[in-house]
Amino acid sequence: MKKLFSLLFVALLAMSAWADTVVTVDFNAQGWSTNTLVSDLTIDGVKLTFDKGTNPNSTKPTYFTNTSGGALRLYGGNTMTITAPQNLLKIDFTFLSGEGTNDILSNPGNYNKAGKQWTIGSSDPSSEVVFTIDGDTGHRRIQKLVITMEDAEPVTELVDPVFTPNGGEFTGSLAVTVSCATDNASIYVYKVIDGEVDYSTGMYFFESGEFYVTETMTYAAYAEKGDDYTDFVYATFTKVEQTVEAPVFTPAACIFTDRLDVTLTCATPNAKIYYSLDEELWSEYVDAIPVTDDITIWAKAKVGDVESEVVSATYTKVPTTTEITFDPYVDLGNGDDHARHSFTVVKYPVTMFVGDGMISDNGQYRFYGKNDSSGVVFTSVDYPIIKIEFTGQSGYAPSKMSLAEGTTGTWTTSGLEGVWEGNAYEVAFDLNMQARIFEIIVTVAGEVEPIYQIGDVNHDGRINIVDITELIDYLLGDTSSAPAEADVNQDGIINIQDVTDLNDLVMTQS
Repeated sequence: MKKLFSLLFVALLAMSAWADTVVTVDFNAQGWSTNTLVSDLTIDGVKLTFDKGTNPNSTKPTYFTNTSGGALRLYGGNTMTITAPQNLLKIDFTFLSGEGTNDILSNPGNYNKAGKQWTIGSSDPSSEVVFTIDGDTGHRRIQKLVITMEDAEPVTELVDPVFTPNGGEFTGSLAVTVSCATDNASIYVYKVIDGEVDYSTGMYFFESGEFYVTETMTYAAYAEKGDDYTDFVYATFTKVEQTVEAPVFTPAACIFTDRLDVTLTCATPNAKIYYSLDEELWSEYVDAIPVTDDITIWAKAKVGDVESEVVSATYTKVPTTTEITFDPYVDLGNGDDHARHSFTVVKYPVTMFVGDGMISDNGQYRFYGKNDSSGVVFTSVDYPIIKIEFTGQSGYAPSKMSLAEGTTGTWTTSGLEGVWEGNAYEVAFDLNMQARIFEIIVTVAGEVEPIYQIGDVNHDGRINIVDITELIDYLLGDTSSAPAEADVNQDGIINIQDVTDLNDLVMTQS
């Protein structure tokens, strides 16, 4: 019987040694206010790092609450990196109802969409996994993660204690954890006053413990086990005055044609955002603000009693739009020599700058890539760009183009077509390889009155012999229908003198 009891005891010890460690991360328990941008979080030694990702159209990971509950929203392209002190075994996800359906990609391991669980094979152990929300749009609303990892083997050698966080600036009060990885170690923590350890301020913890810092202070700690003890380790915490960043509007103040959904974000953790439509009555911001007419929105953020400055954005509805067509047969700009170089084509209110390209004789804008000067940039004055449409050549289609870093909006390609949609005064593209474009249509918000150069009688963007012929036709017919650009000498009369002056202008430019 004694032998049987000993075997059972050994078996229980073995089972205990192989027990798994479980850490629960509940995003609703972090005390975040709605619309909080989240970058990192550490719970029980497990670190979670959140990033916007490479998708230029994506929003940063943000904590939201609404009538259906609270959750951390990870948008298309966002990443979540989980780093654990031991090898990870599985992670169970809990989502908020009504959330998106984007796939969740993982490296390493596999995410089971139906089971809402990530697992990793025993032949490929890892203490870190990176999750990526697939797609360019949409989001997943994660409420809770249950992280299971291997139990760590006991550390018998005495090691230094560790402060978490290990010093730094803070506002209000700060919870500090001190821990020692050594099994059955005692930890002693003291304040450092006037450069000396003050032993009258001692705190005692067994393996780990938590205390709060409320003022600027340096702390010293050492660990002890049996007759052994470590040297002091130090951490300095500096209290700073609470400041609150002003909210950011997305999109920024702009002209629009139909409807906008305006979102507000604040870079200050735990800040609550408030908005007003008259700068008198304020409401807490919860979700996107629909805008369907001319409006000014004021916003501010608060942490406790500390407020940010009040900022505002004005949105102006313009019911009409104007299409500006760039035709490589006609709209040559200073690329009319049909040679490869950088060139600019201006068609008010839009300017197209090509960093490395040419206009071919057979009617193509050619954009080259894979060098430092590549890129195509559209800029507009007075009127925001809301759409750019490209028609290209097979094998050199717009799919060879991508949005440059920092450019907002959406970019989609299909077959020989490419379409950018958004609301911006500048839209830039990078080239993955050569693109050949037959036509570009830029749509701006508003009714644009075209501006032509004096002497451009036929409004084709160039001054040449064709304009002289057109002017003579007007003189032989009805001069009252001639455009203002036909009055070359600006004397208020369109006559043969304008033909002479236009001929001189053409000869000067040729």
